[in-house]
Amino acid sequence: MQINWKNELNRKGRRVVLSNQPVAMHCHHYNINLQKTLEDTLGEEGVRLLYQAAEEASFDGFQTLFSQHKKLKTTESKLEFAADIYQNCGLGIIRFQETDSRGGQIISPAGHHVTGWLAKHGMRKTPGCHFSRGWIAGVLEVIYDHPPGYYSVKELACKMMRNETCVFQVTEKLKRKRKLKT
Repeated sequence: MQINWKNELNRKGRRVVLSNQPVAMHCHHYNINLQKTLEDTLGEEGVRLLYQAAEEASFDGFQTLFSQHKKLKTTESKLEFAADIYQNCGLGIIRFQETDSRGGQIISPAGHHVTGWLAKHGMRKTPGCHFSRGWIAGVLEVIYDHPPGYYSVKELACKMMRNETCVFQVTEKLKRKRKLKT
């Protein structure tokens, strides 16, 4: 399903909205300075904060988007829709390679945070796509009907480290309790 961007992405006063849902948009200067400040001052806690904020925002946002776009019924159509949103909101290109309800692998050949980081700070020694990791977790939790915090997303390769692509591995962090049939 293609979203009608002309109708769905617009302004209400000073606010940018997507399907009547407010969207925060910032340039790479803001996003990268925020990330660097969180990493430098809080270390791993700052990384966790950025990841969780992105996870919660994408979880809440996609719950709303999927409830408004009822024609998106299959997992494949929801994954494609999520990739379109990621790209059209300027976050980059994301490809859900092999994903199912237990996790999988996601590839990103281009990203907003990567471009911003490299422009401002140059190459990193560690993966740095913390926002993207959280965003991926939140989206997949909605698509596969899991609660926030269900998935753990690790970055195996990062373009900020001059790898060819960013590669994310998604695994289950929380297992749902299965109901026993009687």
